[in-house]
Amino acid sequence: MGQAPGKYLFVIRSANGVIVKNLQVYGKTRLEADEKIRQMYRRCEVISCELVENPKTASANFEDVLDAIVVSNA
Repeated sequence: MGQAPGKYLFVIRSANGVIVKNLQVYGKTRLEADEKIRQMYRRCEVISCELVENPKTASANFEDVLDAIVVSNA
């Protein structure tokens, strides 16, 4: 089990047998994320779980957004 904080992507089988994909849950650890899934989906079976890699996105300030709008309208 990985112990990195972040979002974890789950695929589960619910108690009534339905496969649920693309469940993203934040957890400080994989164990915490797993516990959250099991609270929301009681008696579920976890089929897979992986840490979602979040690429760092550049943040933009107000001026950058205005510059982009002005350039696109020119």
